[in-house]
Amino acid sequence: MTAGGELADPAPAGNPPPADPGGWDVPRSGGPIAGLRRQVSMVAGFGLALPLAAGALGVGLLSRSRRHGVNFFTSTWPKVLLATNGIRINVVGAHNLTAERPAVFLYNHRNRVDPFVAAALMRDNWIKIAKKELARDPIIGTLLKLNDGVFLDRDDTAAAVETLHQVEERAKEGLSILIAPEGTSLETTGVGPFKKGAFRIAMAAGVPIVPIVIRNAEIIAARESMEIHPGTVDVAVLPPIPVDDWTLDALPDRIAEVRGLYLDTLADWPAGP
Repeated sequence: MTAGGELADPAPAGNPPPADPGGWDVPRSGGPIAGLRRQVSMVAGFGLALPLAAGALGVGLLSRSRRHGVNFFTSTWPKVLLATNGIRINVVGAHNLTAERPAVFLYNHRNRVDPFVAAALMRDNWIKIAKKELARDPIIGTLLKLNDGVFLDRDDTAAAVETLHQVEERAKEGLSILIAPEGTSLETTGVGPFKKGAFRIAMAAGVPIVPIVIRNAEIIAARESMEIHPGTVDVAVLPPIPVDDWTLDALPDRIAEVRGLYLDTLADWPAGP
């Protein structure tokens, strides 16, 4: 997928491998002029959310459907944000994004930009689950709320369970779920432990799991930074995984199997068509 949202040729076999799983390759600044350009691009990308949100409102009013308006925004702005900041996405397995919907889409989380990479792939009829702290963010929190995003309080078990029940209902209504199973971004290019929430949602809603494996997000942004660097991010979308025969007793083993797919994919990146 190019920055504008079109599918790009998959990365060639000689594409440089990701950084050492134990390290974190912080992008270089490139000097003050390059830094200024990045700041301008970032402001422009986020600034375009306002006119696109106004357009989404118009689409919703004309179609008399709030969801149509939301779909216009979610299928447009993430791609515009990435394009404005010079980010391209090479996707292997893009057909798996629409093979089964709704589904629970899982992406490995490294920084504040890779959620937008995953969002750019989702297009329409989806919601995002984010940590509670993002609800207070004046930009990201507001946009997530407009997209019916759900905020998970990881410190309050009762509240988290109630939130997950709400998400299950939305999945049953036909909306796909986008979530980072690690729960937060990690300062590593490996794969952290997966939490159970996303998998229990899939089981309760009776929808499959679709792994989205991102292997080099560290080239576009450091973990806690919103300074975005141009670059090409490689993504592999794996086939949907049915959960019809999953049980709670075997859930830890099932989660380990799914996490193993991420490790295997990062270790042996799949070839494109």
